[in-house]
Amino acid sequence: MYSAAISPSAPAAVAGAGAGASSRPGAIRPAALRFCGLRREALGLRSLRCSPQAAAARRAVSAAAAAAQNGAAGGGGGFDYDLVIIGAGVGGHGAALHAVEKGLKTAIIEGDVVGGTCVNRGCVPSKALLAVSGRMRQLQDEHHMKSLGLQVSSPGYDRQAVADHANNLASKIRSNLTNSMKALGVDILTGVGTIVGKQKVRYGKVGFPDNEITARNIIIATGSVPFVPNGIEIDGKTVFTSDHALKLESVPDWIAIVGSGYIGLEFSDVYTALGSEVTFVEALDQLMPGFDPEIAKLAQRILINP
Repeated sequence: MYSAAISPSAPAAVAGAGAGASSRPGAIRPAALRFCGLRREALGLRSLRCSPQAAAARRAVSAAAAAAQNGAAGGGGGFDYDLVIIGAGVGGHGAALHAVEKGLKTAIIEGDVVGGTCVNRGCVPSKALLAVSGRMRQLQDEHHMKSLGLQVSSPGYDRQAVADHANNLASKIRSNLTNSMKALGVDILTGVGTIVGKQKVRYGKVGFPDNEITARNIIIATGSVPFVPNGIEIDGKTVFTSDHALKLESVPDWIAIVGSGYIGLEFSDVYTALGSEVTFVEALDQLMPGFDPEIAKLAQRILINP
């Protein structure tokens, strides 16, 4: 097992302890802000790369459109929708918009909130927090500030305001995604979707009657949740997942992060910039196992052995 400790001079989180910590100096620059897989027109951004999920969704929609055309030519109809998508995250949203472009009558089912992991518990809020951590490190870099002719004394932060910044950005993008689908005529159906038969989907909320619809084609875009090993009890306070960490309900004096992949590195950047001490616990004998060795070496040099 590999363990590495990082002080607040370095760049996601599982176990924490202690009260609110004060800011300390550091030297990591923030990553570029990018919202992978989200439609440019929905966000008002100029350049975005397409995520693998969105690309796969587009391929699935193209197949569904071809099947719908074949069905129309053969006279087979009687479905409520040409396409039903279960899950309104990045993949589902991209599939819905592409389906409308192909002329398909489309519905999307979401049991939680539009945007899925990326918008609500992943890409968007994490990059918002990374932007804050980057600014914090710049202010803490006294030498850099002096070279610019600036004098900054005792930079600090408002924990709740930082959390609100990330939440507000996610809320804005979530609203844009919802409005973009509504404007194009995509039916947004609320509830947990279940495939109950060939080309049949049931959805509904707990405590309310279920609804059943039919679709010529169905796309499953249900996304993911944080992995929690057996025997680990999550309480959201001392032991928590990346979902809880993004809420920034506290900034512990010390955090142990189990796993040193890119999610772990992102959270270590955020929390060390805000004053926490971080220790990585990694099962393998190197930082970022599974990544390109050169990238892992760079992370080791910047984070562990600066």
